[in-house]
Amino acid sequence: MDNKIKPSGWLYGLAVLILIVGIVIFVVFLFYNLKTLPEGFTQLVAPGKSDITLQTPGKYTVYYEYQSVVGGRVYSTGENLPSGLQFSVATKETGANIPISASTMKSSYSIGGRSGVSVFDFEIERPGVYELTSWYSEGQAGPEVVITVGQGFSANLLMTVLGGVGICFGASVIAFIITIMTFIKRQRSKRAIEARHGQNI
Repeated sequence: MDNKIKPSGWLYGLAVLILIVGIVIFVVFLFYNLKTLPEGFTQLVAPGKSDITLQTPGKYTVYYEYQSVVGGRVYSTGENLPSGLQFSVATKETGANIPISASTMKSSYSIGGRSGVSVFDFEIERPGVYELTSWYSEGQAGPEVVITVGQGFSANLLMTVLGGVGICFGASVIAFIITIMTFIKRQRSKRAIEARHGQNI
């Protein structure tokens, strides 16, 4: 007669392993995705005039990237945008100005040696080439700084965090279910064995 408690206790170890793997995937997922978030931004050096190709209609945010590297040059220009630096955005095709406004939702990032903070937003109705111009007010001088243009950073950040939490939560749920089911089945198996022994007395 088989008096071995089933299922095997190694399933507890499996539950722990699943939890550990879930945590590792969570960390790797967050690290990789957070690192690549700013890589989709277009980097520009200000003051100056640059053409940028925007392929998706909607709202874009311009960030002041105070820690950055462009063309092998390292920029470290302080967390506050230099005083007197002004901006304009216009369509390349017609020269029509695009309204800009201070960022309604302040956002920032510090990833992979790059740090930036949102400065202003603008919205386009159709894809195309746009001209971003930056200059210092007349009579003022200032340093060259890096600005970036991107779309949906806050939403992408939220989705990345939620995705990572979802991975970790899913692994935790699976590990919990395995642990509980193993415990319940082993308790039933133990009681069944004890009952058989009692009947044999």
